[in-house]
Amino acid sequence: MLIETEKPPNKYTRAMGGLIRKAREDAGLTQAQLAEKIHRNRLAVSKMENGKVDISAWTIPLLASSLDKPISYFFPAYVQKEITSEQLPQQEQELLIHFRNIWPKHLREVAINLIKVIENFDSMKMIEDRRDTINAFLEREEELDSFDEQRGKKE
Repeated sequence: MLIETEKPPNKYTRAMGGLIRKAREDAGLTQAQLAEKIHRNRLAVSKMENGKVDISAWTIPLLASSLDKPISYFFPAYVQKEITSEQLPQQEQELLIHFRNIWPKHLREVAINLIKVIENFDSMKMIEDRRDTINAFLEREEELDSFDEQRGKKE
């Protein structure tokens, strides 16, 4: 996993620039439109795509967000450390096995979106939002418990 230390353009900046260009084109954006989204000018985007500049750590999350890609997408494959399935925790291995078995393949996108919803689920917010309903239910439960106790005494 070697990263170039020579000045741009170099193997690393050219590879990263190619990934940015592909992601931008996939998103259907012009260089000017992407520049606006990442708070740069069109020339800066052109230099990035041509590997003529090092891309800052501040810019990569903006690219990821603007182009709907994970941050890791923008790093060339040759610098990414491969993770073997044995290095994953048991639950992640199980999730991966089930994910790979999803058919038809377009349902994989549904599964990913579902995982994102679960990831962002805030149970405390749900309880706060439904406090009145929960309190009404608990009051009803107390009434039923009291009724059951009284009924049990009569039998």
